[in-house]
Amino acid sequence: MDANGDTTASRVIAGIDWSTQNGADVINLSFGSYQQSDFLRSAIDQAYARGNGAVVVAAAGNEGTTAEQYSAAYDAAIAVSATNENDKLAYFSSRGNWVELAAPGTYILSTRATRVDEAYYKYTGTSESAPFVSALAGLLASEGKTAIEIRQRMQNTAKDLGAAGYDPKFGHGRIDANSAVP
Repeated sequence: MDANGDTTASRVIAGIDWSTQNGADVINLSFGSYQQSDFLRSAIDQAYARGNGAVVVAAAGNEGTTAEQYSAAYDAAIAVSATNENDKLAYFSSRGNWVELAAPGTYILSTRATRVDEAYYKYTGTSESAPFVSALAGLLASEGKTAIEIRQRMQNTAKDLGAAGYDPKFGHGRIDANSAVP
């Protein structure tokens, strides 16, 4: 991505390909677009299917709508919505029947590369939520689980927050690392 956070699908695809060729177990995609790309979908599908596969986690978006955002809406990606400090859906979080899991996404302490005098900053967005899911996937991958097993484990141990069972706000629920990692 450039200094403004902009990129092209071809650059993202090159990053996905490099990651899988170098043995990545987890790929985090914290960006979104309303534009579909068959090439990007194919790269994500291949990353998930290659060998034991990589878990591909994607931010659902910050538009507060049900409009599908990509790469999150691709089947092979785990789309992540954002929860607030009260375990409710964050007001900005995109949602829909393509969302799979939820994770904290408001006021997340992060490093900030743009200012030397402010090494840390609190950010809000699904781009802050997706790394929580990616981190949990990494912990499960360290136990030797496959991408499919990781995905199922996170779904099965998620805390149900919305309507009983799967729902379009939280998917299977907010991830629960204590339950997912024995």
